[in-house]
Amino acid sequence: MRMVRAGWALVFAAWVAGAEEPVSRIGFGSCYKPEKSTPLWSKVAEFDPQVWLWLGDNVYADVIDGKYVKKNLPPNAFEQAYEKLGKSEGVATLQKLPRDHILATWDDHDYGRNDEGKNWERKRDAREAFVKFWGGKEQSDGVYSSRDFGPEGQRVRVILLDTRFNRDDPGPSGDILGARQWTWLEEELKRPGARVVVIGSSIQVLPEQHRFEKWANFPKAKERLWKTLKDAGSQGVIFVSGDRHHAEISRLAENPLGYPLYDVTSSGLTERSSVRDEVNDLRVGEVFPESNFGVIQIDWTQADPALRLEIRDGEGKVVREATFSLSQLAPPKG
Repeated sequence: MRMVRAGWALVFAAWVAGAEEPVSRIGFGSCYKPEKSTPLWSKVAEFDPQVWLWLGDNVYADVIDGKYVKKNLPPNAFEQAYEKLGKSEGVATLQKLPRDHILATWDDHDYGRNDEGKNWERKRDAREAFVKFWGGKEQSDGVYSSRDFGPEGQRVRVILLDTRFNRDDPGPSGDILGARQWTWLEEELKRPGARVVVIGSSIQVLPEQHRFEKWANFPKAKERLWKTLKDAGSQGVIFVSGDRHHAEISRLAENPLGYPLYDVTSSGLTERSSVRDEVNDLRVGEVFPESNFGVIQIDWTQADPALRLEIRDGEGKVVREATFSLSQLAPPKG
């Protein structure tokens, strides 16, 4: 019996050590129609992410037989959508990852209706199907989540927001997150220990000039986001987003946090955009309109860890990037 206990102790110790392994490779993407084949997934496998983030439109529950359904969504639409996802190339590619190293939030199409917010009558059906497929804690007010990865001193916190379940109609005073999610976000940001904080939003956080969905359509909520981050003393913050069917990296140099903020938009895994020259004064480089996935790499071996944000195309090539040190994601001292 003593030998058995010792054996289990070694297994447990090994499991804990594995759980505390520093995370240096994070992959992410959005806008995926599982029935479509793409060479991109083989490139994701070559990248070998330690953590993968699904940023929304992971299924298109409102697309039936290739057509968008604007009214009268079939009762089993969500179940059918997730059944396709479960059999997909994307899910198969990521199977080797531990279950808790795959995190997801949703956007409008896995929520069930284009551009919809809190008034969607099927939102609880959507939440039930989401939680059944992805797992995690079932919450009464959405699908937001958070998880820490890595040991002390090299810890990465991933926070995935829900921009649908409680979202008002767009407008100057409109809210996105709802009271409970705001409180939860404040608590997650104030929790000590994280050196890098990756915040996932299905819609873009930084860009303001296009006419589509974005945080800028809710000025009061966006102002509250900056205040929440500042009041929490948040450092090492990087935003990742989806939705747009194209990829870009945006950088906001002047902001209340006192250091540059980045928003890496990766979209879509299968969907493509006709956008080539959309105005975004914050963009680093140019729009990338072909299928893509996003990457965050962290080099923890350096005294001042190096971060590299990337967009990779269907051949695995880096087509957009931004690099900087972790110390640059902190307010100037003094």
